[in-house]
Amino acid sequence: MIRGDSSEYDLLKKWCETLPFYEEPKSVTTLEIGVREGLGSQVIMMATKARIGNKPYEHIGVDPYNNLKYQHYDDSPEYIADYTEEMKTQMMKDFGKERNYTFYHMTDIQYMNFFCNSKKIYDLVHFDGPHMTKDVFREAAWFADRSRKGTRFVFDDYKKFKMEDVAKMLDYWDFKIIQSGENKICLQKM
Repeated sequence: MIRGDSSEYDLLKKWCETLPFYEEPKSVTTLEIGVREGLGSQVIMMATKARIGNKPYEHIGVDPYNNLKYQHYDDSPEYIADYTEEMKTQMMKDFGKERNYTFYHMTDIQYMNFFCNSKKIYDLVHFDGPHMTKDVFREAAWFADRSRKGTRFVFDDYKKFKMEDVAKMLDYWDFKIIQSGENKICLQKM
């Protein structure tokens, strides 16, 4: 059984099941930054596949694991999180037969640098990696440049960083808040 360390997976499921497509997509791409044990990715994949049927689909997971020492929140000191090699190995085993899943064992910055010239468009991004405002700004702007009308951004632990500033910045790309819970918030490109 795949586990998770967050909450409001029901909202995440709902936001995936109701993804709007204003133009018929040739393919659909979702991504999660911060996979950890994989429940968020599993929820995204199952709900998105239910929404899109037989369309070509890829879900991407990005996570460096390896007990990195970093500052997780704006108001916390640096610490080593328990993102072990064993956790990564179990996640890979859990998703090993999933043909729609691609995993990148790297940081968010490495992913964005590696794919900076890619033309890939993302239909849903779950931001559950670094939760410092500066990191969320950088990620959100990068993915906003690779979005289309109807793309959804879901932010976990949004009360731990300056979400109001992130939402104001995303207004440039016409992203608006469509719903929020206690821990997750969803914005959609209008």
